[in-house]
Amino acid sequence: MNKIRIQINKFQEIIPKFESFLKTEGQKWQKERIDKDEFLQTYFFNEEALNSLEEGTLRELLQKLWAFAGWTNKDYLLEEMLKSGLETIKQAFHILLFSNKSVAERFDHVKQNIRMMGATGISEILSHFSKKDYPIWSRRVRDGLIYLGISEDKLPKAAQISGSQYESLCEIAKEVLNQLQTQRQASRIDDLFGLDFLLFFISIEKPEQIPIKDFEHDVVVEQVLELGDGLGFEVEKEVNVARGCRIDALWRSRIANLGVISYAFEVHRRGSRDSAILNLQKIIKQDPSIQKVILVSSVEELEAFRLEISFLGEDFRNAVGYFHVEDLQHTLSHLELLKSILKNVGLLDIKKVF
Repeated sequence: MNKIRIQINKFQEIIPKFESFLKTEGQKWQKERIDKDEFLQTYFFNEEALNSLEEGTLRELLQKLWAFAGWTNKDYLLEEMLKSGLETIKQAFHILLFSNKSVAERFDHVKQNIRMMGATGISEILSHFSKKDYPIWSRRVRDGLIYLGISEDKLPKAAQISGSQYESLCEIAKEVLNQLQTQRQASRIDDLFGLDFLLFFISIEKPEQIPIKDFEHDVVVEQVLELGDGLGFEVEKEVNVARGCRIDALWRSRIANLGVISYAFEVHRRGSRDSAILNLQKIIKQDPSIQKVILVSSVEELEAFRLEISFLGEDFRNAVGYFHVEDLQHTLSHLELLKSILKNVGLLDIKKVF
């Protein structure tokens, strides 16, 4: 790996605020970390306990992992995960934690065999397993590393990274930690988990939104579902509205006097726009509960869609909404921050509100 250099001046600029944060709101993070450590040590980092893994323990795992903090309906996550099969889940976690295979192979095995367990969740478990060896991966970690001076070219661009990409990230994170620890102010950043705290804080304190040049279709679909769940909707993935007519994601809400209202989302990365438009027209006709069909894509693609749809009937034009991928991710970040603030001040019971 080519030598990397962090910008020490950026670190020195942010560290006083970070130190203050650790003494106040950060105390909650520390408590959650200790609680999660104890849980994982008891039920996952012990081979005998892992062999006896039950659905209830998986439910608690989903409650505790920060990777799923944005989700309100953990039952949906659990149902999706259990479609992998409990024995398959046990075996995959066993390989992740106790196999002699490379971290890249172990990482990929879990991604391929446990539904809903993506890169952030896998890396979070690994980070608790060995805080000196494994960093957490998330879009906030990426933003924090870029702020500290790590070139975007050296970091994965996708949210759902591969095992080999995670292996490279491990080396980058260790080097960043080594460089930070040459600074007297970094005394409280003693492992890769501590580095994650810092990077997460930077991403909140210095929200520099990085333009998205491309995206992964399935990742964005999951983000649409996460946002809908966070806003209190029932969510469903890959819904067949009618024969030969499928939508990527659906939000539903049951309103007493109106029955069910729905919003359908089609994520378009590339391909035929005409086919996508025809699909949306069918969806509107087939399901009267759908109030709006939302196209989710890049700015360029959405402008092209908007132009083509401008020549179609007024009713259909009014039924279509346009959601930039950048705006989707920005909205998720704000929702995550809102929940965190409300939870910290004890103003609302988040589980009852969202």
